[in-house]
Amino acid sequence: MIKLFRFEDFEVKVEPEIWLLEPFKKILKNNKKNPNNAKNDIAFIYFFADPRSDYQYIIDKSSRIEAVKQGLGLPESWKPNKDVEEAIKFYESFKPVSAMLLEDTRVAVDKLRKALKEIDFNQVDDKGKPIYPLNTLTSTIKLIPTLVKDLNEAEKTLNSEIRSNAKMRGGQEKKIFEDGINL
Repeated sequence: MIKLFRFEDFEVKVEPEIWLLEPFKKILKNNKKNPNNAKNDIAFIYFFADPRSDYQYIIDKSSRIEAVKQGLGLPESWKPNKDVEEAIKFYESFKPVSAMLLEDTRVAVDKLRKALKEIDFNQVDDKGKPIYPLNTLTSTIKLIPTLVKDLNEAEKTLNSEIRSNAKMRGGQEKKIFEDGINL
């Protein structure tokens, strides 16, 4: 995962090399007259696409767009333009496998949640037997704590992975003999 963004001191900060990458360079170039627009676009990309973002729990992308817009205080009429969409696509292409698996798990849990909401316990088949017997529902409900626990564990693992990579990067140089001596 490339680490172009960080959330620090209540704002999204970027590494200087971000402006060397074509999708982000376009955002800066097209917003030279109003750098605040570039700042909003970059913040939007972070909150929408970065695995560390608090908005990642929102599975539906159009709902996430609206939530991020509202959170950033962007106008109701604002929507991601072509440059922002390209930058998001580019940035998301660097997601680690653990982040993609976490995203897939969230989708599966959300589908289960929606399916449980839509079950009509009064439905019966042509023989008058319930389509959704109580024991099926009970066994499904028993899976939920395990799914939630696994999802939380996956989030912790991803966050730990991101933190450990950030510590390694952290702008520090390795000390002499840190990797041992190869003779």
